[in-house]
Amino acid sequence: MKVLAIAGVTVLLLSVTGWAQDSKSQPAQPAQPAAASSQPSNGALPELKTETYRGTLLDASCAGKQAENCKVSEGTKEFAIQTKDGKTLLFDAVGNLRTEEAMKNKKNWKEMVSSGKPISAKVSAHLEGDKLTVMNIN
Repeated sequence: MKVLAIAGVTVLLLSVTGWAQDSKSQPAQPAQPAAASSQPSNGALPELKTETYRGTLLDASCAGKQAENCKVSEGTKEFAIQTKDGKTLLFDAVGNLRTEEAMKNKKNWKEMVSSGKPISAKVSAHLEGDKLTVMNIN
């Protein structure tokens, strides 16, 4: 009887030890969230589709109103662009900063703002809804 009990415990220990070794030799796979299926299989983030938009820079604080009343001024902090087909697209926070920087560095833009003239711009951006994620502005 003792022999059977010892043999049973030995088999139990060997099977538990074998299971523990199997689980150690095969690393656990992390659970993938459902949204991960939309990302490329190499783990990289999907690339944003950028397009070029041309139009007139506007002060975004009044961009929903008549464009001629929304001219950019030296104090403008939020920008938008009105395309030739009449769409008004707001800039994201980074786009606002890039446009402010361009306003400081482009002599002809400074002159146009001072004289109250509209500024024509070309923007490389990703559109999501009515907001542009601005990559570059000229």
